[in-house]
Amino acid sequence: MSGARAALALRSVSKTFGAQLALDSVDLTVRMGEIHALVGQNGSGKSTVVKLLGGYHVPDEGCEAFVGDRPFQLGSMTAAHAAGLRFVHQDLGLVEHMTVAENFFMSPRAGWVRPLSAGAERSRTARALADFGYEIDPGAQVSSLSAAQRTVVAIVRALHGERPPALLILDEPTASLPGPDAELLFAALRRLVRGSGSVLFISHHLDEVMGLADSVTVLRDGRLAATTSSKELSHDRLVELMLGRPLAPRAPVAGPSRTEDAGDGPVPRLTVDRVHGVNLHGLSLEARCGEVVGVAGLTGSGRENLAGAVGGQTDVSGQVAIDGHPLKPGDPRDALARGLAYAPAERRRDALLGAATLRENLTIADLRSVSRRRRLSRRLERKEARTWIETLDVRPRDEERAILQFSGGNQQKVVLGRLLRTKPKVLVLDEPTQGVDIGARAAIHDLIEEAAAGGATVIVCSSDLEDLIQVSTRVVVVRRGVVGAELTGAALTVEHLEEELLRPTVVESTTADSAGLYRESSNA
Repeated sequence: MSGARAALALRSVSKTFGAQLALDSVDLTVRMGEIHALVGQNGSGKSTVVKLLGGYHVPDEGCEAFVGDRPFQLGSMTAAHAAGLRFVHQDLGLVEHMTVAENFFMSPRAGWVRPLSAGAERSRTARALADFGYEIDPGAQVSSLSAAQRTVVAIVRALHGERPPALLILDEPTASLPGPDAELLFAALRRLVRGSGSVLFISHHLDEVMGLADSVTVLRDGRLAATTSSKELSHDRLVELMLGRPLAPRAPVAGPSRTEDAGDGPVPRLTVDRVHGVNLHGLSLEARCGEVVGVAGLTGSGRENLAGAVGGQTDVSGQVAIDGHPLKPGDPRDALARGLAYAPAERRRDALLGAATLRENLTIADLRSVSRRRRLSRRLERKEARTWIETLDVRPRDEERAILQFSGGNQQKVVLGRLLRTKPKVLVLDEPTQGVDIGARAAIHDLIEEAAAGGATVIVCSSDLEDLIQVSTRVVVVRRGVVGAELTGAALTVEHLEEELLRPTVVESTTADSAGLYRESSNA
């Protein structure tokens, strides 16, 4: 492979954001006919490379870029498309209110649908999907598809065009794909490179990298740490290159997580028992009153799906119980009635009433306390809102101001305040400090700690490891849909969490269960 011509060559690429150097003289070469993996921890510079290639960012002066033998204007969306670069980003870039076929034939340059007959669109789309082993209705609206199906559509759309892509760039493509669909994707990528295509593959799943990629480039803190053949790497050596230090001995593998032995003390406040769902493959954990249990995991590990599964937002198999009483799967009303309050990661889309005021967003979860004779009392509602605005330190203190006119940190305080008004037994928070400033982050930490001190059980699912360490009694690490490790006390450090996130999880069986998911073991 080393003698093959370069499909993409980047030389001395740097990118500065204000005083922060995100990339520092990075070189990257992807050969024709190879799958080249780009790996690194969060913040290593991987996403910046992708955004430079796609024209979202413009590089600093002094770099060179070539696609094939031709110079390439790095930082130009038009140049990227003309050169044959095709992308599947983490957000997929699909238009949800359009059909699968319409998304396939949308012009990437003009932003409109090519004038083809509906029948021709659907026929060509169905054929493209079938060529890669997928059966998805071309006439279905994208909004009706599962997360895995949307990922499939975005990937096949990128591969299906007037000519094969010069380079296919995949950013965490398997994050929402169950095992069988991921294998179909890998087979399609291998076919692509056998035909002299090239792939830049970005993934946190190092087992995928080791099994799929021909070559690997490792970024660390915005710099090139290594580029080597995957055959020359072991899993531990790859982790060492990413972290800049050898891999320490592993933390204990957790079964159902406990703070005390079974039989000692009361029934756990929250029990999650062998839950299966999207990216969850038999996950179990327990949490007791006054605990703050952090949940860490890489993209696609199941960490980002756990909060919704526990909160009744998604239909799952297995059991979630509060004080020993099972909750109805996929029924958020039952979860709320049992004392569980849930804050989603996408607050603007899923948690806030965008057209409503601060007052209305604060009180909507429990109107009984601000009602008299079954009628809402505006006087009581305003009084309640003002009390919580003071408690939450929302600025400006205007209960009639539209909620979307507040900062992200103040919006998140309002979401948490709304939940705390219900006096929950269990508080489940998904990315509670995402996109907030340092002051709001500290205030949210205080609210979490106060809830736990008041006897609530708090589950915090977050990609921010420092956040988890600051607020959690203990942190469980989710790998491949199961709890793979649990850290507490002196072991609860960013370094140990980073190492546990990158450890492999052994697949127990490659036979899909009734939900079409792999069953996996945490005994890595």
